[in-house]
Amino acid sequence: MLDIKENVPLSEHSTFHIGGAARYAVAVSTVDELQEAIAWAKINKVTWRVLGSGSNVLVSDAGYKGLIIWYRDKSVNVDEESGFIEVGAGALTAVVAGAIARAGLTGFEWAAGVPGTIGGAIYGNAGASGGEMKDSVREVHVLEKKGIKTYKLDECEFAYRSSRFKTNPGVIVGATMKCPRAENSNDPMEKMKEVLKYRMDTQPKGLASSGCIFKNYEPTDDEILELQKKNVPENFLAAHRIPTGWLIEQSGLKGFQIGGAQISPVHGNFIVSTGDTKSSDILAVIEQVKSVVREKFGVELEEEISIV
Repeated sequence: MLDIKENVPLSEHSTFHIGGAARYAVAVSTVDELQEAIAWAKINKVTWRVLGSGSNVLVSDAGYKGLIIWYRDKSVNVDEESGFIEVGAGALTAVVAGAIARAGLTGFEWAAGVPGTIGGAIYGNAGASGGEMKDSVREVHVLEKKGIKTYKLDECEFAYRSSRFKTNPGVIVGATMKCPRAENSNDPMEKMKEVLKYRMDTQPKGLASSGCIFKNYEPTDDEILELQKKNVPENFLAAHRIPTGWLIEQSGLKGFQIGGAQISPVHGNFIVSTGDTKSSDILAVIEQVKSVVREKFGVELEEEISIV
């Protein structure tokens, strides 16, 4: 029996800690329960969507008028010998990173401290410190209309902060990952500590946020000449990826604030909540950033976060 609740404040389930309520919400732990929840939404003629741990999303002030589903399969099974890892989509990405490192496997240390669930990380091909989900994922298990379908790595259409799962129906329920064994001189746990320290040193602390707001900008070949004239560093252009935090900082927007929403003085690609913040404040800051960066650099920023 599903425990469907009404008028659930989504601010309590978002790393921004803002936004309205869900008309209905339910937590499920199995594929059968997930199917039951989706069927309930269809019978009751309401929209539905799955949320992870509430990172990388902005809940509107109006909330969500349908059914929010939390898929809570947090299983993590690491085979130290083969290097294969079976994970449920509800497992926290940072917890998975710790389990992999403790098993003496390497390649997923970048995910230490990354908020959110494995399902969400796969959905958006999350990445940090030079690593991305596509580097470790081998198969993704998705609930579709006809049941569970497994997608091999080359079928996932992973790209920068994107995958086929963003544009095709279905719910990610789990994945198979693979990581190599670390050489004796490389301690995955020590590498994780270095990653965590870097995050602590370079990202805002003590204020609610949702991680990076915008994707980094990937200029086309035709744009590079114009961007050179605007003094964009050559190493960014050579990599065909300009850090959005740099663009925002060069636009003089660090510390810019509307209502309770402020561009972090620490990292330009973070918007933090300074208190009594509305989603409309966040959206207003986002639009201001896009406008100013467009005017100064002639580029169109794209949000990394999803709007609920």
